[in-house]
Amino acid sequence: MAAKPKKPTAAKPGRDAKLALEKRLARAETACQVLMTAFATLENDGELERHDTVRQYVQMCRVHFKKIRNGKVMGPADFNLAVDVCTTARRALLALDPALSFDGWAAAVTLQEALRHADGVLDDYQQLKTGSTKP
Repeated sequence: MAAKPKKPTAAKPGRDAKLALEKRLARAETACQVLMTAFATLENDGELERHDTVRQYVQMCRVHFKKIRNGKVMGPADFNLAVDVCTTARRALLALDPALSFDGWAAAVTLQEALRHADGVLDDYQQLKTGSTKP
């Protein structure tokens, strides 16, 4: 009995797009978790009591975050809500420190990490809008 010739394994056409979507959704979920944790820490430490505008932005972040199913970014609709969370969070961070350096803040490292995550999601969203691909 002769051995069957092996078929060459070709790349599946939708695999790359699906993988990119999964990575984008995972980044958005992580960003939302980091942002909400950072804001909860600030609030628990009493840092937001002096900043009424920031408190209002944080409240809007919570509203958008609660719309995401179980805090899991599972699809395009959840990704859009994650973009809303990140946009509002960036406004809150700008209201805290217009230079976004967070010098003098006890949670400066946490706030800069939260900003980096939010900007990553907003960059992903901008690339989706323009149709460009990430290098």
